[in-house]
Amino acid sequence: MSSKPRHLRDWIVALYAALEKAEPHRAEAIRKLAGAQTSRMVLDEDRVTVRFVADALQVRRMRAGTAQLKSPNGTTDRQAVTALLLGYMEISEAISQDHIRLRGTADEVMAICAIIEVLVDASTRVPALQQLAAEFLETTGRETLRARRRARVAQLRALAEKERGLLAREGLLRAGG
Repeated sequence: MSSKPRHLRDWIVALYAALEKAEPHRAEAIRKLAGAQTSRMVLDEDRVTVRFVADALQVRRMRAGTAQLKSPNGTTDRQAVTALLLGYMEISEAISQDHIRLRGTADEVMAICAIIEVLVDASTRVPALQQLAAEFLETTGRETLRARRRARVAQLRALAEKERGLLAREGLLRAGG
């Protein structure tokens, strides 16, 4: 096996093929959500276009130097995907913290979110997708991710403590609260 990580194109093709085989109804749901629209995706430096033509998935690599992506598009990195797969972060949290950046109309962005939800959900239940998730996780630095998560939790605790202190000083906390 090559030490070079798979390209985003290869991950998408493998994920969809595994989903289509294991849960054809979920694959059909993704096709309906995507429609005939061509979307662009970026994972770190990998860029692809994705679309369905006559129910067949087409994923093409884009040159890395391509300027502004056309809408709809989504951009993320391996650390965010790892956090999603390990359950450290929810999709809404990843979006609100700018770990996943989505562009397009409201309907396009909602469809992208729904597709991500289907894939993350299936990655926890479908053996072939679990295997792909495990392979993906082998290409990322889990320790770095865990350290970031611990730092984020510590930061949130410190912020909550400051909040409690402020509320206490202002007499807005109930007794024992």
